[in-house]
Amino acid sequence: MAGRRFAVELAPDRALVWVRGEGLIVDEPAIGRWSHSGGRLVASGEAARRGAEGTELVEPLGIFELRHPEAAAQLLRQLSSRAVGRISFARHELVLAVSAQLSTSGRRVLLQAALDSGARMAHVLDLPLALAFGAGLPVTSWDPSPILYLLPQGAQAAIVCHHGLLAHAAVEVPLASGAPDETAAAAVVGLFEGVIDGAPKSHRQRITGQPLHLAGRGVDLGAWRDLLVRRTGMRARVVPDPAHGAVKGAEVALERVEGSGARALLYLR
Repeated sequence: MAGRRFAVELAPDRALVWVRGEGLIVDEPAIGRWSHSGGRLVASGEAARRGAEGTELVEPLGIFELRHPEAAAQLLRQLSSRAVGRISFARHELVLAVSAQLSTSGRRVLLQAALDSGARMAHVLDLPLALAFGAGLPVTSWDPSPILYLLPQGAQAAIVCHHGLLAHAAVEVPLASGAPDETAAAAVVGLFEGVIDGAPKSHRQRITGQPLHLAGRGVDLGAWRDLLVRRTGMRARVVPDPAHGAVKGAEVALERVEGSGARALLYLR
């Protein structure tokens, strides 16, 4: 019997799981309750908010590094167990959508945790590329698609082009749930302009001629869209289902990998 196929988005703010044929089964805060005496994650998601003696509330995922690698690994194993359920005799396959800036060491920790969970195969996919799959953007085309992914902890910007990222960068800065303040606005606009400047010169005019695709959670995406139109002069649009587009796109990418017989989606940086 074939194992389950599913996608996991591990972002600083939330952990999401999308199972093929079932849809979204997990959407919860990316937090955990760490037991110092037991050296393990005793609770995750909303349940982790309830304190217990000898434990610490941890936020294991970051944009650039895993803040708590062992807690992050155990969180992924718990999420995989929830996705697989009782079908333990059938090896599963999954895609991990993570920050494009996440370090090589962080990616290796998560890949090993996925394999330790019983996965037959695990793939790592950068969040902006996962979002492009989920939003139906022309991932295989040479036409560049600029993307901005906004979360309460910061922003990720990327240019998707021909199966990969032409350029990408991120910034850790608090983004309020209401209208953007000037500090956050300057940081995010500077981030996006820097990504355009980091792209090959031959592509820059084509990039600015495309709409900027916005997604994310916990922020006012409409307000950010309007601000970016004013500051950059580009067109901008919020993608459909901006909170879940990346995890859905990761599952779409898994289907593409299966169809092509590829062994991996992206490299380890």
